Amino acid sequence: MDEIGQKLRTARIEKGYTLDDLQQITKIQKRYLIAIEEGNFDALPGDFYVRAFIKQYADTVGLDSDALLTQFQQDIPDTQPQEYVEQSVESKTRATRAAAASPANKMRRHLPQIALAVLAVIIIAVVYFITWRASADNKQAIPADSSSVVVSSKKEPSVSKSSAAKNTASASSKASSSAVKKSSSSKKSSSSKTSDKLSVAVGTDANSVQAVTVKNWPAKSNTVTLAAKDSAAWVSVIINGTTTWQGSLSAGQTHTVSLPDGTTAFSVKSGNATATTIKLNKTNVDISNGTSIVRTINFTTESAGN
Repeated sequence: MDEIGQKLRTARIEKGYTLDDLQQITKIQKRYLIAIEEGNFDALPGDFYVRAFIKQYADTVGLDSDALLTQFQQDIPDTQPQEYVEQSVESKTRATRAAAASPANKMRRHLPQIALAVLAVIIIAVVYFITWRASADNKQAIPADSSSVVVSSKKEPSVSKSSAAKNTASASSKASSSAVKKSSSSKKSSSSKTSDKLSVAVGTDANSVQAVTVKNWPAKSNTVTLAAKDSAAWVSVIINGTTTWQGSLSAGQTHTVSLPDGTTAFSVKSGNATATTIKLNKTNVDISNGTSIVRTINFTTESAGN
């Protein structure tokens, strides 16, 4: 095994990455990663890719890529920029982008929204028609002659002024009591909502690891929402040493993971932490006080009763 490849492989293992993990983060094919670790640079598509892939590999596993390329400069072939131009990813995907921007594809993408709009109009029309029919059926006919009106000649029994005053005072007392109860209930509800809000304390980034403590953690129905801001990011959620979800998020994309009831500790691993945002339930977690691009964020929770 080549010396530079051995150094990269050792750094990868120390980071806890498999070749599959590295392929997900760097988007470099696994067979090329194996070739780099074995020093078999002839297996790569061109001399330019040798330096580019080694640099990306080194940055991902936490090595100084520029120093590494300088140290092993004699072992790495010179770059040939024309090969990169010919095999550029941008040129390969230009045809795909042009096809996606065609009017037919745009129309096809908007078909679900159009169908929903038409369905909403139909539902509104049906509800309006049913309401109109019900209103028409409930109209009461006015009596044709006065014979249908019955007037009672009996007088209502008189009620003493003292009894009426007592009834009025009793009703006023009940209304006041009800208002006090509602006010008390409202205050309790407001107090409960305030105490249930998550309290998040984020530590600083140390050796690509960041600790977060969460207080007022509910016992169940918790979620963690992951998003990529202005660039793509590979992210995974780990609970009790098991990866619950992993995937690559494009810029502006979000993904929500439901945590099992009773979860008190979990981790989020990101291949591009500076572009990754995290939200617990409805509370944002600020992980900006870190500089590591590849980072593991460990969450420890405390319930509201602690």
